[in-house]
Amino acid sequence: MRNTTALHAALCTALGFATAAAPAAARSPVIIAGADEDMRAGILELLPDRDRPATVFEAERIGEEAAARANAWLRSEGYYDATVTPTTSDNPVAARLEIAPGVRYRFAWPTLVFDDAAPDPEAAAAANQALGLVSAGAPARAPSALGAEAAALKALQQRGYADASIGARRVIVDHATQLVSAEFHLSAGAKASLGRVRARPETLFRAHFIASLRNWRAGDPYKPEDLTRLRRDLSETGAVARISTALAPPDPSGQRDVILDVEPAKRYAYELGFGYSTTEGLGVDAQWTRRNLTGRADSLSVQTTLGAMLKSLGVTWSLPHAAGLGHTLSLGASLAQEDTDAYRRNGVAVFASVDAGARLRWGRSFGLRLTYDSYDRIAGGVSYAEVLSGYGDLRFDTTEFSLDPRSGAILEARIEPTLSTGDATIAFMRATAEGRFYQSIGGAERLTFAERVRLGWLEPIAGSADDVPADHRFYAGGGGSVRGYAYNTIYPHERDALALVPGGQGLVEGSLEARLRLNGPFGLAAFLDGGNAFDRWGDAGNLKFGAGLGLRYDLGFAPLRVDLAVPLDRHETSNTYALYISVGQAF
Repeated sequence: MRNTTALHAALCTALGFATAAAPAAARSPVIIAGADEDMRAGILELLPDRDRPATVFEAERIGEEAAARANAWLRSEGYYDATVTPTTSDNPVAARLEIAPGVRYRFAWPTLVFDDAAPDPEAAAAANQALGLVSAGAPARAPSALGAEAAALKALQQRGYADASIGARRVIVDHATQLVSAEFHLSAGAKASLGRVRARPETLFRAHFIASLRNWRAGDPYKPEDLTRLRRDLSETGAVARISTALAPPDPSGQRDVILDVEPAKRYAYELGFGYSTTEGLGVDAQWTRRNLTGRADSLSVQTTLGAMLKSLGVTWSLPHAAGLGHTLSLGASLAQEDTDAYRRNGVAVFASVDAGARLRWGRSFGLRLTYDSYDRIAGGVSYAEVLSGYGDLRFDTTEFSLDPRSGAILEARIEPTLSTGDATIAFMRATAEGRFYQSIGGAERLTFAERVRLGWLEPIAGSADDVPADHRFYAGGGGSVRGYAYNTIYPHERDALALVPGGQGLVEGSLEARLRLNGPFGLAAFLDGGNAFDRWGDAGNLKFGAGLGLRYDLGFAPLRVDLAVPLDRHETSNTYALYISVGQAF
């Protein structure tokens, strides 16, 4: 006996119920019998949150509703012979489902039909291969059928068929053989090649800037990922609130321009942040930004920091993609007063840099900085310096979200060739390397282990390392270093007694942290930090350790971090503990 049934209708019915249902954590009073654990969990996800029935009539109504939802789920999972029997009891009053799932049907070989002219053989083969989710013998799940259909469509689009679309779908359920035959219909359309990039409205951005966002050569075949990157590159500038893409009709050469429909972001933006620790006090960061200043998605920002240890005022003009796609040219100047236990610095700086975008897997950044600094509250050494420094930075990032990474790694290496004049003339090279590693286990990445290692060294090219200005030497201690110790207090203190510039010539730091996410927005953390700044590599192993516990609260975009740390080398500090409050993970 053959019976024709729309497989997708079962799924749509189930999805229709799911739309109105409560989330997976809903509490249903319905008792489910005869199903295994996975089946029971799948059905319960479709059942709404209900109070326990008070009467038999309520129990019957709840049971019948649950039976309809269970039947829809079972059919969408391939159990076409399943029976669901709702029953009730009156002492106590309860609703119950007796489920007999029967045999799970399997897919027969799928068929792919092109309703218009067939695409080229390579694209047709890729579309057919994408139907692997419904290959012969696979469980006849409706989600698999819909997923295979979407995969076949994507395969066509990735090979240049921008107008490919899904047609009618025919699914036959054969109860005699317990097989499900799926016939998918697609329209490929004409193969598309890409031309220029244009924006609507045309007056929002300069035409040459929009043209510079093109990440393909004129005439290249259409690829969805090219348009995805185009949207991402423009949206990351912060100049647009909404963006979509469309293809224009073919021009005489057969190329299709890409049209960007954009809605501008608010012209002015205001940002405010804060941090607090018992060792460093309260710090407040504020920023005012004027967006799209010259019509090329650029921004003019004024930033200020007001804290017990750092006060600064700066202005930065940022031109996204001015140095190539994904790279921002920044020009700026700043005033700063830094007041730490090691030194006090007053300085002015001008800078220019090319910075890689945060979402790039491989990022290359470089720049120049000229500073005029004076130092006091140091035992001796350089008290005034004019410093010209450059930097080159290479970064490899496989994480997904920088404010709360849960998997992947960040590897970064940086070199800073520097020339310092003033009280002393010295040329030196400063180099750092850092690795951060993240691995999560458990459902929903419930537990994350994070590790960090950082190394640094400065080497004089001409002059003495003792004449390197204080803020260019290495220090450990503080909320982003070795928690439990005051900021920048770990370095060779015999330098103070010898009237030398503070700080170390080298640095070693490491951290281990376990982050546990609880139900709801809260989480816990436990950590161990270690680090040392030194002048001789033989002293690098004399690490100072700090350990502690933390509380996390998920703000949606990042966690609010509260850490309580204890220094384990008490003779190195007068602190018995340190408290840190900030937004984002420590590393």
